[in-house]
Amino acid sequence: MSIPEMNKEKDSIQSALSVANILWPEFVVVDELIFFSWAAPDRVDLEQWHDRTEIESSLNHAHVLDLFTHGASLDEDPWWIQNHTDFLAACKFGLAWVEAVATKLARDFPEHRFFVYYSEQDNPIVRFHQEHAGETPWLSLEDRQEEIAAGPVVIYHVSGKIIRTSRRPLASAELKRLNR
Repeated sequence: MSIPEMNKEKDSIQSALSVANILWPEFVVVDELIFFSWAAPDRVDLEQWHDRTEIESSLNHAHVLDLFTHGASLDEDPWWIQNHTDFLAACKFGLAWVEAVATKLARDFPEHRFFVYYSEQDNPIVRFHQEHAGETPWLSLEDRQEEIAAGPVVIYHVSGKIIRTSRRPLASAELKRLNR
């Protein structure tokens, strides 16, 4: 596929820049915690939260479908049409975004360790937090083996420049579903 074929709609350069800023985000450090620049609080009150992992994983999460216009919404639970082309596109975007966030965190903070997550619980979500000593990760590999095996959960463990993932290679049927 050529570049002109990839962007038949001729999206504006401003739209492209907005997407680039999502895919390759800026991060901010506040009180030794790391946040997406758009999610960073002015200050952190540790007494309002269970621990640092909760603060980072709560504030550093984004629902992919909330970032873009789409036609996959429903007015009641389950809230999304999961076989809609926009939902499938959001899943594909989320899988690319989680990998980009893991890579950018490794590049920007090589001395830190992170967990970066992708999940399709209802709306594709990307989130991250640092690995804090003595604190339980937001989601552990052991707790989600079935979902990880099925594909709707991906966990990247970023340790300096080394990135390990729970992601398994996609089966051809999954690739066809995501590439529609």
